[in-house]
Amino acid sequence: MERYSTLLISPLLFICLYFYLKYKYPKGEFRLLFMALLYGFIIALPLIALDQAAHYLRIDGAMSLRRMIMYSFIFIGFAHEFFKFLPLHYDITRRKIFGGAADGIVYAMAIALGLTTLFAIYYSFFGNHTEGDWLYLITTGPMNALFAVILGFFTGMGKMRKNRFIDSMTGLGAATFFHGVYRFTLLSNDVLFFAAFAAGTLLIAAILIHRSKYIKPDSK
Repeated sequence: MERYSTLLISPLLFICLYFYLKYKYPKGEFRLLFMALLYGFIIALPLIALDQAAHYLRIDGAMSLRRMIMYSFIFIGFAHEFFKFLPLHYDITRRKIFGGAADGIVYAMAIALGLTTLFAIYYSFFGNHTEGDWLYLITTGPMNALFAVILGFFTGMGKMRKNRFIDSMTGLGAATFFHGVYRFTLLSNDVLFFAAFAAGTLLIAAILIHRSKYIKPDSK
């Protein structure tokens, strides 16, 4: 029962995000927000297949340091952030309604929460369980939302400035690194290091969210 209750974390976070935006912008348009959530559901499917491939190749799990690093940073970190990046960069940021860094954070979070909703269901019922699973299921929604802040901030900045490629790659690279470290700490079953890492990631995300409020689309 406790494991099943963790599946509600990501949907509840999305509902909180929606009602916060609805309260702040009562006349706002939210179709793109739900489209971002749908994108998250869609990109979960190839990531589930990739996770199965990692298990077939015996890369997942804490069997060796090299396999832990490869699984954490490539099969999880890079793959998850890259698939989030694709709809964000190539569709959502090109919409007229999209403003900049703050919008990048919001839509990246919606994509991430859609992804983690479906991926958590898969992992709970069909996944190849490894070390730190209980902590992974509890934290995957909130942590992916924090990684989305990093990805969304820089991807949104890319629309507002001339160096779109550099900003976007900065966001993708940073989000990949943080996501990889997150999965690696859980595979290593180091709860203390995870707590310190999560606190640091939360602080960075809070700084980026605060900064995004003061960056206007016409900033240079």
